[in-house]
Amino acid sequence: MIPKIAGLLIDFVKAGWVTETLLALPRVALMIPKLLGDRRVPFRVRTALLGLGIYLVSPFDIIPDFIPGVGRIDDAIVLLLLVDGVLNQIDETILLDHWTGHALTLRRLRDAARVVGNFVPQKFRRFLFGKIAALGERNIRQGTSD
Repeated sequence: MIPKIAGLLIDFVKAGWVTETLLALPRVALMIPKLLGDRRVPFRVRTALLGLGIYLVSPFDIIPDFIPGVGRIDDAIVLLLLVDGVLNQIDETILLDHWTGHALTLRRLRDAARVVGNFVPQKFRRFLFGKIAALGERNIRQGTSD
């Protein structure tokens, strides 16, 4: 029984889906600066991307990280909401120009973000997107984006 389960796990890992999934977040992080420099991406979306990058590296969180189990959930939710709000506003060909993984992984990430976004009220998503975009605009005006 155990060898059979181990064999299934090995096959699953060899299929590449686990590796692709684990690398999705770092690949999004690598894609953000590339999209910021791409003039095909609308300015408001670039400001939201800048705000997202600042939020993810800042020590301030909606839910403090020291709370076990839920401390990191806010980062994941914010990331998925912004993936939904930002990446779904950028043409897929532009995204794929800057994506270093499989195209299917990017599509799965966008779909997952859309599902999470459907559980969050539209009013909150607009509020969050506006706050993150404002953070990016403020940093652009202050000249800290480069």
